[in-house]
Amino acid sequence: MKARLILIAALVFVSVTAFAQGVFTVTRVSGKITNLRTGAEVVAGDILQPDDQLAFETFDTYAIAIGESMGRFKIKLLDPPAPEPTSILTGRVSEIAMPTKSRSLMLARFNPQEKEVADLRTYFGTDKFSVIGETVEIALNAQKYPLTADQFIVFYYRFDNKPVSKKLGFENQVIKINKDQIVSNSYGTVSGSEIPNLSVYKYEATTRNSEEVTRFTLVFVNEADLKSEFGTIIPILKRQKMGDDEIKKYLIEYYYDFYGATDSKTIDRFAEDVVKNFDM
Repeated sequence: MKARLILIAALVFVSVTAFAQGVFTVTRVSGKITNLRTGAEVVAGDILQPDDQLAFETFDTYAIAIGESMGRFKIKLLDPPAPEPTSILTGRVSEIAMPTKSRSLMLARFNPQEKEVADLRTYFGTDKFSVIGETVEIALNAQKYPLTADQFIVFYYRFDNKPVSKKLGFENQVIKINKDQIVSNSYGTVSGSEIPNLSVYKYEATTRNSEEVTRFTLVFVNEADLKSEFGTIIPILKRQKMGDDEIKKYLIEYYYDFYGATDSKTIDRFAEDVVKNFDM
C-alpha cells in the first residue's frame, strides 16, 4: 500500500510538472526547425506545445523560447557522441527545452553609469562579448590604459590559421571597435558574426612589448534583428502586466543570457528605446 501511494505521488508530481511547464513562445530560431504536428517551419512568435515533436536541420540548430512562467529556454537536441549520418533529428519539446542558467557574473558587470573602464578583462570577460550594431566606443582609464601613438590596444585572432593583428583606433582615451575594420584583413573577410578566440593586448610600439589582457569570442549582433526579437518578447511581458521598467530589466537579462556580455550603456539605451517606442 505504501509503495502504491509513493507511485501515485510520483505520477502526480510528474503530471503537475508537465502541466506547469505549459506552452513555449519562440523568440528566435537559429537554423531550420519543423514542427511535425503542423508541418510548418518554426518561426519567432510561434507557440509550441510541450508534446510537439520537432525536426531539427542539424545538431547545431536551436530555438530560444519563453515559458508561461517567464522562464527562458533553449530548445536544442543534445549532441550524441557519434551521430549516425542517417539519424532523424527529432525531439519532444518538453524533453529538450532546457532552462537557461542566468549569467549572474555577466549581469554583475552591468553598470550603465560607469564613465570609464579600468579593467578590460572584467569588461570583456572570458566567454562572449557582443557588440550591438557595428561599432562601440569605450572610454578607458588613462592610468591603466594610456593611449598614445606608442601605446594602444590590439585585437589578435587567426584567420584560416594565419595571424591577424588589429590596432584599435582611438581618440583621446576612447577606443573604437568597428566591425568592418576588425573582420577585414589581408587574407580575406571573416564570415558570419563571430570571431572565436580573440585576444586583447596592451601594446607598446617602441619596445614591441605586449601584454595579453583577456581572450573571448567577439560577436556582432544585428540591431534590426535584435529589435525584432525584443518586439516578439514585449507583448508576452505586457500580458503579464509588467511595467516598462520591468520589461526593460527582463530584456537586458534575456540579452545577457543568450548573447553574452556587452557594453552596459549600449544595451541599457537600446532596451529603453525599444520599450519606449514599442507599438502593439
